[in-house]
Amino acid sequence: MKTRECIEKLRTAKWIRIMALAIVAFIVFSYLHSRGISPVWAAVAIVCFKGFFRFLYKIACLLVAAAILFCILSYLVF
Repeated sequence: MKTRECIEKLRTAKWIRIMALAIVAFIVFSYLHSRGISPVWAAVAIVCFKGFFRFLYKIACLLVAAAILFCILSYLVF
């Protein structure tokens, strides 16, 4: 009985993840559509230019890390 319960929990967690991803994707594509970007072209860009988006993500992470480091150092100095 315990094995069946564990399997059911895993199936439920998988569906919750899929639903959460669908909701987030809907919000993002709705935002892009309100700004004049077609959701179809946004999806095509994400699929075709995966490497470019990874590059942008790395730059964004680097900038956020630099900003956090700057805030910590400025707090310690002042």
